[in-house]
Amino acid sequence: MVMEDDIRLEVATKPRLLGVVRAMVRSYLQSKGFSAETVDLAVLAVDEACANSIRHSYGSRTDCRMELRVRMTDTHVEFELNDDGVPLDPDRCARRELVPPELNALRPGGLGVQLMYRVFDEITFEPGGERGNRTLMRLQRPPSGQSARRAHDA
Repeated sequence: MVMEDDIRLEVATKPRLLGVVRAMVRSYLQSKGFSAETVDLAVLAVDEACANSIRHSYGSRTDCRMELRVRMTDTHVEFELNDDGVPLDPDRCARRELVPPELNALRPGGLGVQLMYRVFDEITFEPGGERGNRTLMRLQRPPSGQSARRAHDA
């Protein structure tokens, strides 16, 4: 079944605009009955996906654009992030077992993709040929009339 986008947001690759993206994701998920904890985690994970696009695909350039599409299917809410930047390295997006790091060994970066895997039920990273990337993040819908509570939230 093909579903239409509920929201299609094109945004400049300016980190200060990620607040608009976070607010939209938060409002959308709240309106669909997701639990507060799930909303918070999904907002953070979508923010990480956008920040990664800016940082890695576009090399922190602020004169580019990315697109976030949001749609509800019968079973999931989907967030699809598209950019026209440098195709991602599939090894950087592989799922890894997270081992709690030593505090003195922490370095910026590297944990955002793993957070995305922990938050979403399904995630797909698709590098383009010569340009672009597509990241699809799927979150199971809450049962009708109830707030969603993910198994790992319990």
